[in-house]
Amino acid sequence: MGVARLIRIGIMPHIGKKLALSLTQDVVNFLETRGISPWVDPKAAQLIGRADLPWQDGQLAQLDVLLVLGGDGTLLRAARDAAEYGVPILGVNVGHLGFLTELETDKLEFALNALINKEYKMEERMFITCRVIRDGRVVASYLALNDAVIARGTFARIIQISTFVDHQPVVDYQADGIIVATPTGSTAYSLSAGGPIVEPQLDCLIITPICPHTLAARSVVVHHDAVVKVIVEASHKDIMLTIDGQSGFPLQSHDQVEVTKANVKAKFVKLQERNFFTILNSRLKTIMSRKDYDQ
Repeated sequence: MGVARLIRIGIMPHIGKKLALSLTQDVVNFLETRGISPWVDPKAAQLIGRADLPWQDGQLAQLDVLLVLGGDGTLLRAARDAAEYGVPILGVNVGHLGFLTELETDKLEFALNALINKEYKMEERMFITCRVIRDGRVVASYLALNDAVIARGTFARIIQISTFVDHQPVVDYQADGIIVATPTGSTAYSLSAGGPIVEPQLDCLIITPICPHTLAARSVVVHHDAVVKVIVEASHKDIMLTIDGQSGFPLQSHDQVEVTKANVKAKFVKLQERNFFTILNSRLKTIMSRKDYDQ
């Protein structure tokens, strides 16, 4: 019999949080005492004084698991980076809310032992691809785990929005914007705008208007293979497409934004027998008890 290969673990912390960097050093020490040399996000490796540990270009594809130490924002970035390579992610909450993270920091040692022993399950979630089409040409393309948001900028000027599903018109309305979300993103901005909560294991697209100037506009949930097209019109240039609340692209009047299910999946490591509604109940109680929310 051959010798079992040691698990390859990568670590991506929120580099702006001292606790996340401190935990990164703790994880490195824990793994090295067990003969495992982890690969660390290059910026984080520099900050913790371990210039020997950063992963190199292309090595992300060789990981068995990417350990993410941060809040939902850090996890969203990690998920997009790992998607191309099919690398599973384990999120440890070092933020305030952590809808997407699997564990709190007090369970970190338990999580590391489970990873080493390969005692974990996998959960897949859908991504969406968002393309901006201008004058018949694709000028921008993005991958999103949560949502694609089209919204007016800082000036209080509404925009005209036309939505289509599979080339069939759905509704035209004036609003502050529109959200096209995944089930994972149903508990993010879409929820704040009045959209439904959808189990993340489902595959579908959720279309939610932002402050529509009509009582008739409501969220619409469509099948996962749908092509959602949004055409924006405005007398000003203050329109922005935002991906997962992190990447932005300025839109022009008459631009078309096309959203479809992506051909890659996000993979999340599951260590606990908590279902989605248990987590949802806990997180919603946290939201109600806190005035601030920092990803």
